[in-house]
Amino acid sequence: MERVSSIEQYGKKVSFTKGQRIYQAGEEVKNVYYIKEGLVKLADDAKDGHSVTIALLHPGQLFGFIDRLNGEVEHTRYAVALTDTSLIAIPAELFLQHRQEHSILEQSLVFTLIKQLSEAHELIYVHSKMTVEERLRWLLKKLAKEVNGTLTVDIPLTHEEISFMLGCSRQKITMYLNKWKKEGIIEYERGSIQLINIDHPI
Repeated sequence: MERVSSIEQYGKKVSFTKGQRIYQAGEEVKNVYYIKEGLVKLADDAKDGHSVTIALLHPGQLFGFIDRLNGEVEHTRYAVALTDTSLIAIPAELFLQHRQEHSILEQSLVFTLIKQLSEAHELIYVHSKMTVEERLRWLLKKLAKEVNGTLTVDIPLTHEEISFMLGCSRQKITMYLNKWKKEGIIEYERGSIQLINIDHPI
């Protein structure tokens, strides 16, 4: 109760009924929310129109802050109340101001946690809605850096290690990489993959 009282001084209480959207993807990030009562779902809409649940949040948790801390001004996902829900809405700028008052070490820790959480949310979406081929394209583009004008994955990852990261068989990774090499989509030698035309339609 002491914790809730302390948090309440920074924001105002807001309520949402079961099924009501708290914010939409594309909506400006204005508040960070603390859950007093209820259950909240963070979700994203896939290209096929189906919703992908990214996280279920319970009383005592904060949400709505990841995009803002990542430098975004709009929400990239949406939040919906799964039950009648009571929240404390804290202005995002106030939240950021208090974060900046922390030491460099504390800021670095928070930044690392936010980055890891964002990547975990993204991975849930990828594994839920993408085929193995789409996952492999996503991973290569995520790992690539521009070298002499060409996106290049310059990390010594074996096909087996890539398969562990994407949750599939090594044989499938080898099959797609060989196929793409023949089609001129990529060029690769041991330890280096150049993405020549990785956005070529599947």
